[in-house]
Amino acid sequence: MNINRRGFLLGSAAATTLAGCATGKMGLRELKPGEKRRAAMIGYGIQMRTALIPQFLGQGAGGNAKKVRDMVEIVAVCDCDKVRAAAGAEHVNKAYGTNSCKAVADFREILKDPSIDMVCIGTPDHWHAYMSVEAMKHGKDVYCEKPLAFSVEEAQKIIAAQKKYDRVFQVGSMQRSWSKLSEFWVACMIVRNGGIGEVKYVDANFGIGGKKLGGPSHPIRFFDKPENAAKEGAPNPDCDWNMWLGPAKWRPYSDQLAPRGVNKFYPMFWRFDDDIGTGYNGDWGAHHLDIAQWGLDMDRSGPYKIIRSDEPHSTDLFHGGRRQYGMKMLFRKPYGDVELYHGPFGVWGTVFYGTDGIVAVNRGKIAVWKGTGLVKPDSRVRKALQDATFMKDKIVAESVGKDYGTDATVKTDNRLTATLKKLMATFKLEEAKTQLYRTPNQVLNFVECVETRKLPVSDAETGARSGVLCILCNMSYQYDTGFEWDGEKMEIKGCNCKGLSFKREVYRNGWDIVV
Repeated sequence: MNINRRGFLLGSAAATTLAGCATGKMGLRELKPGEKRRAAMIGYGIQMRTALIPQFLGQGAGGNAKKVRDMVEIVAVCDCDKVRAAAGAEHVNKAYGTNSCKAVADFREILKDPSIDMVCIGTPDHWHAYMSVEAMKHGKDVYCEKPLAFSVEEAQKIIAAQKKYDRVFQVGSMQRSWSKLSEFWVACMIVRNGGIGEVKYVDANFGIGGKKLGGPSHPIRFFDKPENAAKEGAPNPDCDWNMWLGPAKWRPYSDQLAPRGVNKFYPMFWRFDDDIGTGYNGDWGAHHLDIAQWGLDMDRSGPYKIIRSDEPHSTDLFHGGRRQYGMKMLFRKPYGDVELYHGPFGVWGTVFYGTDGIVAVNRGKIAVWKGTGLVKPDSRVRKALQDATFMKDKIVAESVGKDYGTDATVKTDNRLTATLKKLMATFKLEEAKTQLYRTPNQVLNFVECVETRKLPVSDAETGARSGVLCILCNMSYQYDTGFEWDGEKMEIKGCNCKGLSFKREVYRNGWDIVV
């Protein structure tokens, strides 16, 4: 950081630059006999507490958990809220029965520690790219929560950094590694092997159209309700607010953005802030758009056109007049275009419509229709699909039950496994020409790839391009427009008539991302 060029820097978050950055590729640290890989967890929110740390601790059923436990030791939990950092370290130490895990306030301390082999990043979205790139510079392998990036430029820089520093990078798109026999893997295997013919349409359903938490993010606001400003904005001495904001625009402290203490809910306020998140597009959209991308074989490409929604503008003042769903993306396949439609959340997360069938999938649910011919989805078709009443005589197999538990191991629908086995046999998936990456657990896949140096199931480029779909979706609503897009280069084509910005204009406090 050039302090003379930047003038002065605000607060503790940017007091110094990271020391000792790597300038080239680094190998694995040599382990002592009996030593495990050392991991640090950054950001002790509810996702880290309930999903990520338990998996890195090797908790849960089956042999997968033991494999992780035998390979990795968590040695630090970092959070700029000291109460959370301490709670995270206590969480780990209680599980291990030791005091070896330390609480850390500043993530740069972790990155500078050469004894730490890997980091897991579970912060709000606006921090993902900077921490990921700097961790790779410092020779760390990275597991980062989805959506991977806040902007298209950040996605490009993460891809570039992974290639430059040759680190193992896994994105937390857990639906790709949901279980030993995953409904998402089966769905995409059927689609990729031509089981329903040529895919012409895809639905990706997320958000609650027309309500407070719709698809896109919201214009920046300081407090959830103005009358609660004094309570929500009361000083919080436990939180380094300047560090929490990092590169984002300054605004007063809000416990809606950074909940006090160890929160037991998913804080959606920051996710719907234009300067920090991308709304439901980056939340559930990051899951269902990722499955759409996987099924379409677009992990190294993307759409060529974004089409503006023609749904009514929202009248909810929180939404800033933005439409809530209905935008489309066009993907180019050798046989012609595929149209992806963003619809409101329902029974199905992702639906593929082929020239000879339909595959619909969500967590704990799958249904496959065969011999339908091409069905062009409209409101009638989509409504009928919600309760699987559409073309009952064409259904090969279905299991429409409840979702899995939060750790993706507890099934609540006993029919699902039988349905998946039937689909495997019907479409002869074990012998199919195209075989998709198969792994039963995202964290296990990551730690195994740290040792083998192979690409994980959701590597940096795959996760970055899925994240870009979320960003493009959100931008279409933000700017109320469509545009031409170069999916491979990840840049706009032709006229940028509305002045769309695909990067953060200013990184506050000098938190610029430098590959």
